[in-house]
Amino acid sequence: MFSPDPMDELTELARAYFDRRTAVTLLSTVGAKGRPETAVLAATRFAPDGSLAGGEEDGTAGQSFRNLRQNPVASVLVLDPITDPRSRDGVRIQVEFLGAETDGEELQRLDAWLQTFAPGRRIARRLLFKVLSIERYRAASAAVTTSQPS
Repeated sequence: MFSPDPMDELTELARAYFDRRTAVTLLSTVGAKGRPETAVLAATRFAPDGSLAGGEEDGTAGQSFRNLRQNPVASVLVLDPITDPRSRDGVRIQVEFLGAETDGEELQRLDAWLQTFAPGRRIARRLLFKVLSIERYRAASAAVTTSQPS
């Protein structure tokens, strides 16, 4: 009996999030002293070979880039807080940093895309990742605490 690969289903779910214009992609890294750092990735997409690529906006993710060079394992979280603000669903992708492109056709395309709605801002480099795992993400609901009189 054939059973679909759960990674394929989760990859398609991640693609669906990336295709939404309102999705936000957050890259989380860890520094040398264990300090976490989070940055937004622009126009994150899967490449035909299954790798993941996203644009680093100039002046926003320098520390994350340094962290990736020291510790190449990171986490990418994709959420869509605009389409349904009440939703806490998303996709978390564990990745391994492969390198960065600082020029080329894809970087120029990403930069032009950003310029269409954010003049004066630019994509500094295109970060490339190997996908290690993909899982559904659901943020825990905020616990409401009340104080009881004693």
